[in-house]
Amino acid sequence: MNIIILLMLVFIWAIMLGICIISLIAIYFFCNSKFLYNAPPVPSCGKVRTAMIEDVSLILTKRKNQIVMDLGSGWGSLLLPLAKKFPRHRFIGIEHGFIPYYFSKFISRKLKNINFYRQNFFNSNISKADVVFVFLLPHIMPKISVKCQKEAKENALIYVNRFPISDIKPKKEVSLGSKYDTYYVYKIQKNQIGNRRKYDKFGKV
Repeated sequence: MNIIILLMLVFIWAIMLGICIISLIAIYFFCNSKFLYNAPPVPSCGKVRTAMIEDVSLILTKRKNQIVMDLGSGWGSLLLPLAKKFPRHRFIGIEHGFIPYYFSKFISRKLKNINFYRQNFFNSNISKADVVFVFLLPHIMPKISVKCQKEAKENALIYVNRFPISDIKPKKEVSLGSKYDTYYVYKIQKNQIGNRRKYDKFGKV
């Protein structure tokens, strides 16, 4: 009987400890102004993530030496499966939050074809990326649109989860049941490309 009580106390203690840890993480993120302005590290929902991975997998199967980037890569849920499946392509994640960044770095430590950088994605160089993933808040998308049109290489594919780029017509729109389970694919054309900006950081792309 005493063992059962002890196990129950240990279980309750573990739950309380977990709640405290989650609360501390939440407090950190919500007190971080950059977090509030940019986007929380929320992974794509299962079916959208699966669909985008399958879509990009078809592209990577047919092409060679592709560079795939994720702006706001979070926990690496999009890039890691692709990097494991396609060792001859290069994958780059940009994440500002230190917890998801270090998590991604740790879990990908054995993969040689993937790198994560902790920085603001607006300061990242996307000019050599063939595919770019974006899952950000609606108020950020106009700036993302400007960045992609100015910097992205011709024929680069921009995969946007849930919140579309309003001023560019998507190459395709894939709905998996609702507007919240939808992703958009944009193809950068030559007439959309403006003057490229230079960045001091992240020059290894």
